[in-house]
Amino acid sequence: MKTHFYIALLASMLCQQASAQSSISGNINEANGKPLPFANVLLLRSTDSTLIKGEVTDIHGKYAFSNVPTGHYLLNTTMVGYATSYSDPFSLNRNDSKDMGTITIQEDIGQLDAVTVTARKPLFEQKIDRLTINVATSITSAGATALQVLERSPGVLVNRQQGSISMAGKEGVVVMINGKINRMPISALVEFLDGMPSSNIEKIELITTPPANFDAEGNAGFINIVLKQSSDQGLNGSYSLSAGYGRGENGNANINVNYRTGKLNLYGDYTYLRDGSKQYVTVGRRVDFENVRTETLSKSVRDPLQSNHTGRLGLDFQLNKKTVVGALLTSYDTKWTMDAENNARFTKNGVPDEFITIANEELNQWRHYGANLNMQHTFRPDETLTFDADYLYYRDNNPNDYVNTYADGANNFVLEEMTRSGKITPLNIGVGKLDYAKSFGKKAKLESGLKGTLSHFTNDVNVENNIGQGWEKDPSLTAKYDLDEKILAAYSALDMKLDEKTNIKVGLRYEFTNSNLGSAEEANIVDRQYGKFFPSVFVSRQFNEKNSANLSFVRRITRPTFNDMAPFVIFLDPYTFFSGNAALQPAISNAVKFDYHFSTVLLSLQYSVEDSTISAFQAKVDPATNRQLYFSNNLKDQKTASFTLSFPINPAAWWSMQFNVTGMRTELRSYYNDELLTLKQKSLNLFASQTFTLPKDFTFEVSGFYNSNSLWGTSLTKAFGSLNAGLQKKFKNDGGSLRLGFDNILNTMAWDSELDLTDRGQFLYDTYDFVPRLVKLTYSRSFGNSKLKGTRQRETGAEAERQRVN
Repeated sequence: MKTHFYIALLASMLCQQASAQSSISGNINEANGKPLPFANVLLLRSTDSTLIKGEVTDIHGKYAFSNVPTGHYLLNTTMVGYATSYSDPFSLNRNDSKDMGTITIQEDIGQLDAVTVTARKPLFEQKIDRLTINVATSITSAGATALQVLERSPGVLVNRQQGSISMAGKEGVVVMINGKINRMPISALVEFLDGMPSSNIEKIELITTPPANFDAEGNAGFINIVLKQSSDQGLNGSYSLSAGYGRGENGNANINVNYRTGKLNLYGDYTYLRDGSKQYVTVGRRVDFENVRTETLSKSVRDPLQSNHTGRLGLDFQLNKKTVVGALLTSYDTKWTMDAENNARFTKNGVPDEFITIANEELNQWRHYGANLNMQHTFRPDETLTFDADYLYYRDNNPNDYVNTYADGANNFVLEEMTRSGKITPLNIGVGKLDYAKSFGKKAKLESGLKGTLSHFTNDVNVENNIGQGWEKDPSLTAKYDLDEKILAAYSALDMKLDEKTNIKVGLRYEFTNSNLGSAEEANIVDRQYGKFFPSVFVSRQFNEKNSANLSFVRRITRPTFNDMAPFVIFLDPYTFFSGNAALQPAISNAVKFDYHFSTVLLSLQYSVEDSTISAFQAKVDPATNRQLYFSNNLKDQKTASFTLSFPINPAAWWSMQFNVTGMRTELRSYYNDELLTLKQKSLNLFASQTFTLPKDFTFEVSGFYNSNSLWGTSLTKAFGSLNAGLQKKFKNDGGSLRLGFDNILNTMAWDSELDLTDRGQFLYDTYDFVPRLVKLTYSRSFGNSKLKGTRQRETGAEAERQRVN
C-alpha cells in the first residue's frame, strides 16, 4: 500500500503548466454614465490579491492590460472621492482577449459593505519570515484536527506516540495560539491539538527564524495557530459540525460568535471533540549480554476515548481615540481515558523464558484556566505602547492501574501482581510584558520591550505495588517535587530602510533564567542561574517586481520542559517504561537562512548548529536487567542543513496545484551507555495538493505528503505518508457548505522507528499505529452581519509560557 501511495504522489507532481499571454480591456464610468478618466485600475491575482499590473484610465475612461499570463484574476478600481470597487473573480485562458465591459463606480458615501470579494486564498503563502497555511481554504482539512493539518504541513514532523513536534529537522518547536504561547506540556499539547477542529482555524504560520521581539525559547522556531475571529460589524459568526468513522467514532462541533458595535467588540468560541479510534503499539528489542541473547516483544491494543472541551471569551473596548483595552478568558478540559491489553514475550537464546499479560487502565486529564488583561496606547500614529498581564493555571491528573499476570516459558501461571501509579501536577504561571514601538519617518522603526515570567508547580508522583499482601509504595519511584522558575527578558530591535529596495532589521534580546527543583527527600535537584544574549539579523532585497531575497541569522534556546524536570513514570510492561529526566540541560542553537523569491516560486536554504540538543523519548536499555527506558535526553550536538522549494502550478482556469519539497541532511553526536555515537541521515519531505473547480458549485481536492527515512534523536524513523481527498458543495444564498473527506486513504501513517546498535549487542524497534483510515462529513455555515470594520491586531504576553508546560 505504501508503494501505491508513493506512485500516486509522484504522478501528481509530474503535471506541467501551460502558459500563454492574453489581454484584458474595459471602461470605467461614473454613476451618471459619464466616462471616468484617471481612475486607477489594478489587476490582482484572485487567489491571494497579489498585484500583477496597474493601469490608469484615459480621458475616455478606457483601460487595457496586455501580455497577461493565464490565471485567475479580479479587478480593483479606485479614485479619490469614489468608493473602491472590485470585480467578480474571472479566469483568463490561453490567447484570450477579455472585454470586461463597463464598470460603474459610485461616489464614496463611507460604506464598505457594498464591496463583496469572494476570492479564495492559496493554501500556502510565503512571507519574509514565515510560511502561512490558509487552513480555511483547504477542503481536505475540513473535519480534520489542528494536529492533522500540522502533519500535512511542509517540514513539520509530528511524533504522536512520543507526543512531540519537530520542524525543519529540529525539535524545540514553540506552539502559539493567536500569538500566545501555549504553556502546557508538549505531550499534552499534542493531545490538545488533536482535539481542536480545523473548522475553528483561519491559518497556521510556520516561523523558523523569529525576530528579537519573540521569546528566545524554541530552537526550531514557532508554530502560530490563528483562530477565526470576525472583523464585521453587528452580530455574526459561524458554526461547523463534523462526523466520521475510522477505527471508532470521530466527531467535532464548534461555534464562534462576534459582536462589534461602536467602541466595543465581544467575541468567543466553543469547541467539542470526541475520538474513539483504536491504537496499536509494538515495542521490541534484541540484547546480547554475557553470551545470552534476550529478545523482547511487547504488543499493546489500546481502546481510548478522547473528549475535549475548549472555550474562549474576550472583549476589546476603545477608551478614546488613542487607547484600547482588552480582556481574554481561556479554558479547556482535555480528558483521555484508555483500556489496554499488553502482551509481552521474552526469550533467551531463542527459547521462551517468560510471558506477561498486562491489563492497563489510564486517565490523563488536563484542565486549564487563563486570563489576560491588555492595553494599547497610541501616542501618535508612529508611536505605540502595549502592556499585557497574564495568569495561567494548569492541572494534570494522570492515574494508571495495572494488573500483571506472569507465566513461565511453558505459559504456566506463576503469579499476579497489581501496580498503580499516580501523578497530580498543578502549575501556576504569571507573565508581565511591556512593548514600545516608534517609527522615524518611513525609513526606520525602533522596537523595545521588557518581560517577566514567574512559574511554580508541584508534581506529586507515586507508585505502589500489591502482590496479594496489600499496597506498598515503591520509594525509588515516589516523590513530591516543587519547582520555582523566574525568567526576565529585555529586547531592542531596529528596522531600517537602506534604500528603495533594501531593508535591514537587527535585534538583541537578553534573557536571565533562575530555576530550582527539589523534593522533600532531596533539595536542589536542579539549581541553575544563567543569562544569555540572543542576537538576530534580517536583510531583505527587492531586485525587481518578480525577484527578491532575504538573509537572516538568529540564536535561540530550548529549555527543559516542566514535565521533564519533574519526572513521571508510565509502564508499558514491567521491563519497559517512560520517564522524565531532571538532569536535562538547556540547548543553544545558531541558525542562518537564505530565501529567494521568483514570482510565486520560493527557494529557502537553512543551516543550524545546536549544542546539547534536547531530544524527546530516547530509548536506552540496561543489558544486565533488560530494562528499557524512554526519556528525554541531551544529545552532544546536532547540525542540520535543509532546503525548501515551494511553487504553484495552474494548468487551467479550473485546475490549481501547490507543491512543496523539503530536503534535509542531519548529523548528530550522542552518548549511549558512555559511548559516543555519530549518526548521519539525508531525508526528504514532499507535499502536493490539487484543486479542481467543478460545475454547480462543486470543488474537488486531493492532497498528499511523504516523509522519507529521518532521524528522531538517535532513532531512525522509517518512511511514511498520507493521501487525502475531499469533495465540497457550496449552497447558494449563504446556505453554507458540505464537505465529504477521506483521510489516510492508503493507511500509510504508522510510525516505525529503530535504533540499530548490533555492533554493540543491541537492536531496538517500535511501531505506533495511531492514525486510522477515516471518512468524515462536515457542514459549516456563517451567519449574521457582514459590514466590515478593521479588527484590532494584538498579541498577549504569555506566548512563550504556554509551551513549556511539559
